[in-house]
Formats: sequence, structure tokens, C-alpha cells
Amino acid sequence: MLFKWLAQTIPDECGKRFEEETKALMHQRVLVVILLGITLIPFFSLLDLVAVPERFLPFLVYRLICALLYGVMIVFHQARYCKDHPFILAVITYLPASCLISLMVVEMGGYGSFYYPGLILVLIACSMIIPLNTQQSIGLATLVYLIYVVPVVLFTHPYGNDLNVFYTNNFFFISFMLITVVQCWNDTRLRIHTFDLRLKLEYYAHNLEEEVDKRAKKLEESELRYRELYEHIVDMVILVNKNGRVIMANPRFYSLVGFAESQAGGMSLIDYVHPMDYDKVRESLLEKLPGIESIKDFQFRLVNVMGEVFNVECNATQITKQGRHVGFQMVVRDITERKRLENQLIESYLDIQHARASTILGLAKLAEYRDHSTGAHLERIREYSKIIADELSKDPKYRGYITDEYIEAIYQSSILHDIGKVGIPDAILLKPGKLLPEEFEIIKCHTTFGGDALKSVEATVHGKSFLTIGKEIAYHHHEKWDGTGYPKGLKGEEIPLSTRIVSLADVYDALTSKREYKLAYSHEEAARILILEKGRHFDPDVVDAFMAKCNTFRILREKINQDMGCEH
Repeated sequence: MLFKWLAQTIPDECGKRFEEETKALMHQRVLVVILLGITLIPFFSLLDLVAVPERFLPFLVYRLICALLYGVMIVFHQARYCKDHPFILAVITYLPASCLISLMVVEMGGYGSFYYPGLILVLIACSMIIPLNTQQSIGLATLVYLIYVVPVVLFTHPYGNDLNVFYTNNFFFISFMLITVVQCWNDTRLRIHTFDLRLKLEYYAHNLEEEVDKRAKKLEESELRYRELYEHIVDMVILVNKNGRVIMANPRFYSLVGFAESQAGGMSLIDYVHPMDYDKVRESLLEKLPGIESIKDFQFRLVNVMGEVFNVECNATQITKQGRHVGFQMVVRDITERKRLENQLIESYLDIQHARASTILGLAKLAEYRDHSTGAHLERIREYSKIIADELSKDPKYRGYITDEYIEAIYQSSILHDIGKVGIPDAILLKPGKLLPEEFEIIKCHTTFGGDALKSVEATVHGKSFLTIGKEIAYHHHEKWDGTGYPKGLKGEEIPLSTRIVSLADVYDALTSKREYKLAYSHEEAARILILEKGRHFDPDVVDAFMAKCNTFRILREKINQDMGCEH
């Protein structure tokens, strides 16, 4: 079966469960892709209206037919066959959008058509959302590629420089195919690893619950049974006087610390606490407990006589005699293995986050790949934005609003600011000279294209995500503090703070970068220009934050350019 190979690293008894979970996840994600198709495919008729107005009506009909097909798929996607074979449903989901774009590519000349990035967008979007394995991603990527290449070769003829353009298109298409295959391979590997860790955690949790139930029943049976449990319990039971001296403990404790019970008279508990946890244990346990009845789930580290470190979790209860505190009883559990599994799970989560961030950067570069002069623009933009946001977070005016999560969201989403340029024709986007007024009006549309696209994707995500800020930035990163920007002419604090931050970072990078039509300004000259635009183009607070970190900007820019081999 299509999912059997995924379970090869999982025990046989759990393979069926993993297979069913993967099927259910794929079926759910395919529905998300279908809904995106219904939303985005008609929406991109706005691109047709701007780029090829003479074909707007036939292309709109094609798009509506494709959206209708997806509507029909929604009706039938709950069928038992679709749930049992979600990959076949995924293949069928790829076909309408891919064939639609291929048809438009052929009608626009084929070899030199600039509509082919739509197929790349379909490929990447579906690969990011649908949990494909490596074989499936290779098969679907190849299918989409053939849907593009075969009709072009069979039904169109190259003219002039079309073959060079077609070669370039194929080069980037194949590159993105490789990216999606690697992404799907890594995502599959991480899902298997996460599933395996989850099974282990469930196993340990289940065993611990059973063990606790056993002990509770034994304690109820008799004093003799209690003593037997006390001697053999896997947890450590310790009685400590008010001075922190161990009065009595079970064999498990002496075994862990490496001390014979007969030699342990008068030993102090604090002597076996990890040095870095001394203050925490003294202040939050030994000194605090006399004033309260009990402390639960208190974690610290113990070190035995051989220097081995153990993570433990302690439940401590105060012992009183005639209303006077005389000590406390501690039940201490060794959680070293649980901590190790938790750390592995966290590392797995971080790996997934890193893979997702890399995919976002790849998607953002879709808007940049045609302009070879941009260098490390996206990498610099996100670093500059993070520096400014971090500096503003120190200002009492923004304290509580600019959190660590907010800074991370700006770092991730700032690179999407020009994603709408995918919809701008090459003839205008790559024009080396000054743009005509009507051409500039078309360029300005990239803010709306990008914002609307991210808004549509954001609508499919539950809760607030980095896409919320990404949408704001895409829409408004060309607005100006004095209200003379576009697309809406927002003024002052009507402009979202995230956008004000990225706007300055974008302009600084543009000023200090070399382009075909200009030389790069020095850092000092760029800083002088930004100061002159304080209160006109830029938020005064953002300019002040930039000036506070002015030297950091210069050093960071030089380092990124050096690391990536870019020109200043």
C-alpha cells in the first residue's frame, strides 16, 4: 500500500496506527488544498486583468470551471474510497489547477510565457500542505512538470529568444521540484520520529500510572505490605529534619546516591544537590516548606558520589508535631529518561520549525529570482527588521506589545513583503530605466497582490500566525508616515507597526545595494537620507531605533554580504 513504507521504522504493532493517522492527515490536508484552489484560482483573474487584459474573459471562464471542479470534489471527498485512498485524491487535486495553468501557458505562446510560475506555486503550495512521502512527491512533481512541458513542445513554436526563456523556466522549475522533494522527505522523516517519540512517552506514562495504582493498593492492605513497598519502591522516599539532615530513606535513595545506609548517619540532603541548583532547593524547598503544607512537582538535580547527574521531581509534605514543624517527607522520582525524551521531542519540533522557515524563505525568493541584482536582500531584510523591533521593545511605549513572539513573527514574515511581485510582468519589473507613470501604477499593484494572497492563506489557518503580520507588511510596506504612500495612503499610526519597521529596513537595503540603474550608497550616506525622511517617510520612533543600532546595521550588512558572496 502507498503508506506501508512509512511504517518501516515503527514497530509492527504500531505500523497500522501510523498508516491510518497519515491517511487521515493527508485526507484533511487535501481538503485544505481544494479550498485554497476554490479561493485563489478565481482570485488570480486579477493578474489576468493586469497582465493579459485581452484574454481576461476566456481565462476567467477557465478559472471558474476549475473552481467548479474543486467544488464538485468537496461534495465527494468524504466518500469512503477517498478516505481510504487520499493520495489518489491528492493526484486528482493537482490536475485541474496544473492543466488550467498549462492551457493558459500554451495560449500565451508556450515557450516564452511568463505564466509558468503558477505551476511552481501549485507545486510548492501542495507540497507544503499535503504530507507526501519522497516517492509521492517525486511522482507528483514529475506529473506537474510534464503537464507544463509536453503541451508547450507539442502545440507551440519558439520565436526569437523564447528557447533561452524556456531553458531558464525549466531550470527554475526543476530546482523547485528538488526543493519540494527534499522538503517532503524531511517532513516525512520528522513525522516518523515524532510518532516514535510519542509512542515511547505513552509507554512510559502508561507504565507509571499502572505502577502508582499498584502501590496505592499495596499500601491499603497492611502495615507489613507498606513496609515492603517502602523498601522496594522505585521512587525515593526521604524523611528530612528541619535542618535538612536525612533522618531516614528507602534503599532506592541510598542506591542512587551511592551510599550505604549504615554509613549515612547525619548526611545532609543539600550535599547531593547539583551545585547549580543549591540556591533553588534551599530557597524554594527547604526554607519555603515550613510555611506551607506541601510542595508538588518541584524539579531539581541530584549528583551521586560517582558524579552522575539525575533529574528528579519531588513532592514534599511538612511534618508537624504538636503544631510545631519538625521536618518534611519527600517522595522523589527519577525523571532523567523522561527529560531526555522531552528534549528529543523539543529538538524534533525545532527541526520542523527550521524546515518550515526554510520553505517560507524559498517561497519568498519566488518573487526575487528574476532579479539577479538583489543578492542577499531577503536575508538582510529579516535581520534588519529584527534589530529594529528588538530595540523598540526596550521603549516603554512598546513594552508589552513587542514580545519575543512578535519579534520572531516579524523575522519570519518580513521576507514576504514583495511576494506580490510574482504577478508583475518581466517587461516592467526588470526594466532598467525609469518607469512610465502607467508602468509604475502596475508595479504598485504588487502590494495588493501579495497582501491578498497571504490573506487568503491566512484564512485557512486557525488562530493568529506569522501570516497575519506578513499580510500587513505585504499590503502596506510602501505607505509613508506623512500619508503620501500607497496603496491606501495611510498616515502615522494608521500604518501597522510591523510595516513601519520593515519599510525602513527595505529602504536602507535598497539605498546600500548596487542596482543596474544606480550605484550603492555608503552606509553613512544612507543613514543621512533616512534621518532626513524622519517624520515624512518614516516613523520617528523607528528612525530613532535605527540610529541607536546604526553601527550594528553596518557590521551586519558587511558580514551577510561576505558570508553569501554578494556585492555591496
